[in-house]
Amino acid sequence: MRRYYIEIVTWQIANVRKRYTEIAQRQGIGIDDRCRIRGSEVLKTDKVKQLLESWADVKSIKQEKSQKFRGLAADLTLVPPVSRNPDRTDDSFTSNIKFQVEAEPYWFQKIEIFPGYYSPGWSDPQTEKLPYFGLPEDLTGLRVLDIGCAEGFFSFEAEKRGAREVIGIDSFPDSIRRFNMVKEARRSNATAFLTNVYDLTPSKLGTFDLVLFYGVFYHLKHPQYALEKIRSICTGQLLFQTHIYEEKSIEKMPWARYYPHGMLSGKNKEDWDPTVFWLFNSACCIAMLDHLGFEDLRIVSDDPQPFVVSARSPVQARSEPPDQTLAPWC
Repeated sequence: MRRYYIEIVTWQIANVRKRYTEIAQRQGIGIDDRCRIRGSEVLKTDKVKQLLESWADVKSIKQEKSQKFRGLAADLTLVPPVSRNPDRTDDSFTSNIKFQVEAEPYWFQKIEIFPGYYSPGWSDPQTEKLPYFGLPEDLTGLRVLDIGCAEGFFSFEAEKRGAREVIGIDSFPDSIRRFNMVKEARRSNATAFLTNVYDLTPSKLGTFDLVLFYGVFYHLKHPQYALEKIRSICTGQLLFQTHIYEEKSIEKMPWARYYPHGMLSGKNKEDWDPTVFWLFNSACCIAMLDHLGFEDLRIVSDDPQPFVVSARSPVQARSEPPDQTLAPWC
């Protein structure tokens, strides 16, 4: 029986060889041609080797600079801090900032721009949010990302609490303009970028010790994808806040309500907000964070609003700005 199988395998190998020989003959490939092909392959290998050697020195410089950056990255910032200008005339500057603030038709956040002078925002985060949102008192040395920064209340608060760098992002151009007014008035080093949570990657903005995700979740068409992007840049703690919609009959079941045409908002429901798409219940928020691997989930506030959760990234590491030696924005 064993000899029978050996004969079958031998016959199959011979048959395959015969077919490939016939194909080679039809295509005019002889022994000499096959040798030339092998010789060509050697030449191609040599060409690749020569190409690699031609840029080896530049590659070595790049690797050396990147390695040097990595050694310092835990203490660096993406945006260099700017010292105050001692020659600036405060009277004319203050007058100009006030003119800009009062020319704005809308302010969301009430922020102290100068001592005793506030923006006319309808939401007062100092009293309505800060006591409940779980922001640590001491942020010394941390990189902080403020997603949906609006006019920057929490960005400037994080800076005041010692963060080494604060980056805010918002997808609304008007918010970034107003943020920069406050930044200039307060002589702040916090920076706001016009970008979307879906665009977050470590190569663009780096990684962060603390991510503030306040008041954004219900504005997103793709909330699960947003959490995945946040997970990619968070190497420390996430503070997650959203409005929720609870139904007693299904309070232990992950559940969400969809708003196809927005909803009314504002203190007296006088404003129509077309950017609200989802309201989740608390169980669904916890489930989505758990699904992505966030750990040590803890409800900071839920009485009944605002709903705030503290979570720890499964990957704990010191934050780093992006490595510019790798040209991450090109």
